Amino acid sequence: MNKALLVTFAAIAALASGLQAQDASLDSFSRSLQQPSAVTVPEVSAPAAVEMPNAGAAAGEREWLVLVFINGVNDLGILGFANSDINEMEAVGSTERMSVVVEYGILGEDGSGDRNLQFQRGSSTIFVTRDADANRINSPVVFTSNDADMGSEANLVRFVKRALRNGHRARKTALVVWNHGGGRLGISYDDVSKNHMEVDALGRALGQIKQALGKKIDVFATDACLMQMASVAYEFRDSAEVIVGSEEVIPGNGYPYTPILTQLATNPGMSAEQLGRTIVTAYGASYPSDATLSAIRTSVLDGFKDAVNNWVGAVRSDPQAFAAATDASVVDSVSRFEYKDSKDLIDYLDKVEARLADNRAVKDAGAAVREQVRRMLVANVAKPARGNKYTAANGLAVYIPDLRYASGNYERMAFAADSLWDDFLLDMMSERLR
Repeated sequence: MNKALLVTFAAIAALASGLQAQDASLDSFSRSLQQPSAVTVPEVSAPAAVEMPNAGAAAGEREWLVLVFINGVNDLGILGFANSDINEMEAVGSTERMSVVVEYGILGEDGSGDRNLQFQRGSSTIFVTRDADANRINSPVVFTSNDADMGSEANLVRFVKRALRNGHRARKTALVVWNHGGGRLGISYDDVSKNHMEVDALGRALGQIKQALGKKIDVFATDACLMQMASVAYEFRDSAEVIVGSEEVIPGNGYPYTPILTQLATNPGMSAEQLGRTIVTAYGASYPSDATLSAIRTSVLDGFKDAVNNWVGAVRSDPQAFAAATDASVVDSVSRFEYKDSKDLIDYLDKVEARLADNRAVKDAGAAVREQVRRMLVANVAKPARGNKYTAANGLAVYIPDLRYASGNYERMAFAADSLWDDFLLDMMSERLR
């Protein structure tokens, strides 16, 4: 039998270094340090599939399957946020019309007075059942895997396929990826494997999940920072109907799972857009300030891309407009988020147009982009609280580098291939080097 490994609590600093400097979000350090009781998940020496509890309904009768991939193999697990969110889910549990299944990997405390770190050599699948104990995870572990890499998109795909094989198909599916996020840089950072999911790789994984479902994922949500960017959402447009994410940092407590699941259990017939709106509304109600979250419909993203291309064409064809759009003082004035190169798209268009006395082509093109964003948004909540850092959050961020264009990462994404935004950014960088 594999034994849980113990690491001294002083190793937190070394583990945090695995977040790889700029390529990972350090948002957790500004979060609450409240630590719910740690829970040790049992391990077995080899994977052993166990039939998941049925929750009383046939797959054809079940309305929603909610799948949550919780990567707590980092500081978020150490600080107890992963356990806390599962306990929030257990306050509601699965019902006859809704199954909630969690894939769970964690770094946590072992419960001793020495506060040693403990992690499992594998991940566990939990069928979430209802209980009133907010400090202990009581839901049954129905599968234990020897695949310990929670930064692997292949592990995510296996989790979803396993849930489907074990009788948890439903009319609609919601998939949540829970961890640190870095926008265009990726998501789901595992401090032990040093791996994470790049956006293009996650896009391919969602394509495999779509194939397994036989249709698009109804709601794909990222309970992680900075993920609601144009290039990120565009990557997932063919695999999900509704995408929920934040332009800014998400606090350590993450999504408020109890009110979200309570509303879904009460109204299991809700559509994908209604669930997306429910998540955004519940999130906004949970945080009095410094919170952004939006839900977008992916059917608009192709038209959005075309509108962006038209705007780029209008700006590049007019020297005055191009000068305004690439001016460092204009770019610096745009509402930006934890990563400085992630900026609010609508605010950027507004700031550029404010520099142009009368340029009908650029203003008409900008209006067309705004209309596409308006049509795209299912819901948006924005509660700025950090002074001038971000004064506007209109639901969708865009990549605008300050000094260096990261082609190696950005140009692997479909938005760079299909739009003119990357060409515009290269022109902007060239202009600044003159």
